[in-house]
Amino acid sequence: MDAAASVEIRGALLRLRRSTGLPVAFGGLVEPGRPRVRISELNGTATESLSRLAVTAGNGLGGKAVALARPCAVTDYSSSRQITHEYDAAVAVEGLRSVLAVPVVVRRRVRGVLYGALRTPQPLGDRTLTAAVDAARDVEQALVVREEA
Repeated sequence: MDAAASVEIRGALLRLRRSTGLPVAFGGLVEPGRPRVRISELNGTATESLSRLAVTAGNGLGGKAVALARPCAVTDYSSSRQITHEYDAAVAVEGLRSVLAVPVVVRRRVRGVLYGALRTPQPLGDRTLTAAVDAARDVEQALVVREEA
Protein backbone atom coordinates (compact mmCIF):
# COMPACT_ATOMS: atom_id res chain seq x y z
CA MET A 1 0.00 0.00 0.00
CA ASP A 2 1.32 3.42 -0.98
CA ALA A 3 1.39 5.31 2.34
CA ALA A 4 1.57 8.79 0.79
CA ALA A 5 -1.35 8.04 -1.54
CA SER A 6 -3.33 6.75 1.45
CA VAL A 7 -2.71 10.06 3.21
CA GLU A 8 -4.07 11.87 0.12
CA ILE A 9 -7.18 9.65 0.10
CA ARG A 10 -7.71 10.27 3.84
CA GLY A 11 -7.49 14.05 3.35
CA ALA A 12 -9.86 13.94 0.39
CA LEU A 13 -12.45 11.99 2.41
CA LEU A 14 -12.30 14.59 5.17
CA ARG A 15 -12.78 17.42 2.64
CA LEU A 16 -15.58 15.48 0.94
CA ARG A 17 -17.51 15.12 4.21
CA ARG A 18 -16.90 18.75 5.16
CA SER A 19 -17.96 20.16 1.80
CA THR A 20 -21.05 17.96 1.33
CA GLY A 21 -22.27 17.17 4.83
CA LEU A 22 -22.33 13.47 3.90
CA PRO A 23 -22.10 11.41 7.12
CA VAL A 24 -19.90 8.68 5.63
CA ALA A 25 -16.94 8.68 3.25
CA PHE A 26 -14.49 5.91 2.45
CA GLY A 27 -12.09 4.91 -0.26
CA GLY A 28 -8.95 3.19 -1.32
CA LEU A 29 -6.42 2.51 -4.01
CA VAL A 30 -6.23 0.04 -6.86
CA GLU A 31 -3.99 -2.85 -5.82
CA PRO A 32 -0.86 -3.02 -8.00
CA GLY A 33 -1.26 -5.58 -10.77
CA ARG A 34 -4.84 -6.42 -9.77
CA PRO A 35 -8.18 -5.25 -11.16
CA ARG A 36 -9.51 -4.29 -7.74
CA VAL A 37 -9.64 -1.50 -5.19
CA ARG A 38 -8.84 -2.19 -1.54
CA ILE A 39 -10.88 0.04 0.76
CA SER A 40 -8.33 1.30 3.27
CA GLU A 41 -9.66 4.61 4.54
CA LEU A 42 -12.93 5.08 6.46
CA ASN A 43 -14.38 8.37 7.70
CA GLY A 44 -17.66 8.55 9.62
CA THR A 45 -18.34 4.81 9.53
CA ALA A 46 -19.96 3.12 12.53
CA THR A 47 -18.53 -0.36 11.85
CA GLU A 48 -15.49 -1.98 10.27
CA SER A 49 -17.61 -3.84 7.68
CA LEU A 50 -16.09 -1.94 4.74
CA SER A 51 -12.52 -1.98 6.02
CA ARG A 52 -10.09 -3.91 3.78
CA LEU A 53 -12.94 -4.85 1.40
CA ALA A 54 -11.55 -5.74 -2.04
CA VAL A 55 -13.80 -4.30 -4.74
CA THR A 56 -13.30 -5.95 -8.12
CA ALA A 57 -13.58 -3.81 -11.27
CA GLY A 58 -17.11 -4.07 -12.64
CA ASN A 59 -18.65 -5.27 -9.35
CA GLY A 60 -20.80 -3.14 -7.07
CA LEU A 61 -20.90 0.64 -7.34
CA GLY A 62 -17.17 1.29 -6.88
CA GLY A 63 -16.28 -1.48 -9.31
CA LYS A 64 -18.62 0.09 -11.85
CA ALA A 65 -16.92 3.47 -11.34
CA VAL A 66 -13.54 1.77 -11.89
CA ALA A 67 -14.69 -0.09 -15.01
CA LEU A 68 -16.28 3.03 -16.57
CA ALA A 69 -13.66 5.46 -15.19
CA ARG A 70 -16.44 7.87 -14.28
CA PRO A 71 -18.55 8.80 -11.24
CA CYS A 72 -21.53 6.59 -10.42
CA ALA A 73 -24.29 6.93 -7.82
CA VAL A 74 -27.29 4.98 -6.58
CA THR A 75 -30.21 6.22 -4.48
CA ASP A 76 -30.79 2.90 -2.70
CA TYR A 77 -27.78 0.60 -2.85
CA SER A 78 -29.45 -2.67 -1.85
CA SER A 79 -32.29 -2.41 -4.37
CA SER A 80 -30.44 -0.72 -7.26
CA ARG A 81 -30.71 -2.45 -10.62
CA GLN A 82 -27.75 -0.43 -11.95
CA ILE A 83 -25.12 -2.42 -10.04
CA THR A 84 -24.17 -5.96 -9.07
CA HIS A 85 -24.65 -6.91 -5.44
CA GLU A 86 -21.50 -8.73 -4.24
CA TYR A 87 -20.97 -6.21 -1.42
CA ASP A 88 -24.55 -5.85 -0.13
CA ALA A 89 -23.78 -7.47 3.23
CA ALA A 90 -20.91 -5.09 4.08
CA VAL A 91 -22.93 -2.07 2.89
CA ALA A 92 -26.01 -3.18 4.88
CA VAL A 93 -24.00 -3.69 8.10
CA GLU A 94 -22.85 -0.08 7.78
CA GLY A 95 -26.45 0.98 7.07
CA LEU A 96 -25.69 2.79 3.81
CA ARG A 97 -28.42 3.55 1.27
CA SER A 98 -27.52 6.40 -1.10
CA VAL A 99 -23.93 5.98 -2.27
CA LEU A 100 -21.67 7.69 -4.80
CA ALA A 101 -18.34 6.43 -6.09
CA VAL A 102 -15.82 8.61 -7.93
CA PRO A 103 -12.72 7.15 -9.56
CA VAL A 104 -9.30 8.73 -9.05
CA VAL A 105 -7.82 8.72 -12.56
CA VAL A 106 -4.15 9.50 -13.24
CA ARG A 107 -2.91 9.46 -16.83
CA ARG A 108 -6.06 7.62 -17.96
CA ARG A 109 -5.55 4.87 -15.35
CA VAL A 110 -7.92 4.44 -12.43
CA ARG A 111 -5.77 4.56 -9.30
CA GLY A 112 -8.45 4.58 -6.60
CA VAL A 113 -12.04 5.31 -5.65
CA LEU A 114 -13.64 7.79 -3.26
CA TYR A 115 -17.09 6.99 -1.90
CA GLY A 116 -19.60 9.16 -0.11
CA ALA A 117 -22.81 7.87 1.43
CA LEU A 118 -26.05 8.58 3.26
CA ARG A 119 -27.92 6.25 5.56
CA THR A 120 -31.22 7.31 3.94
CA PRO A 121 -32.39 6.54 0.39
CA GLN A 122 -32.46 10.00 -1.15
CA PRO A 123 -30.97 11.33 -4.36
CA LEU A 124 -27.47 12.80 -4.12
CA GLY A 125 -27.60 16.19 -5.81
CA ASP A 126 -25.30 17.80 -8.36
CA ARG A 127 -23.54 19.86 -5.67
CA THR A 128 -22.64 16.69 -3.76
CA LEU A 129 -21.43 14.90 -6.90
CA THR A 130 -19.38 17.95 -7.96
CA ALA A 131 -17.75 18.12 -4.51
CA ALA A 132 -16.89 14.41 -4.73
CA VAL A 133 -15.37 14.87 -8.19
CA ASP A 134 -13.38 17.85 -6.88
CA ALA A 135 -12.04 15.74 -3.99
CA ALA A 136 -10.98 13.02 -6.46
CA ARG A 137 -9.28 15.66 -8.66
CA ASP A 138 -7.28 16.84 -5.62
CA VAL A 139 -5.98 13.29 -5.13
CA GLU A 140 -5.21 12.95 -8.85
CA GLN A 141 -3.20 16.19 -8.85
CA ALA A 142 -1.26 15.13 -5.74
CA LEU A 143 -0.43 11.75 -7.28
CA VAL A 144 0.74 13.36 -10.53
CA VAL A 145 2.98 15.79 -8.63
CA ARG A 146 4.46 12.95 -6.56
CA GLU A 147 5.10 10.79 -9.64
CA GLU A 148 6.88 13.65 -11.39
CA ALA A 149 9.06 14.48 -8.35
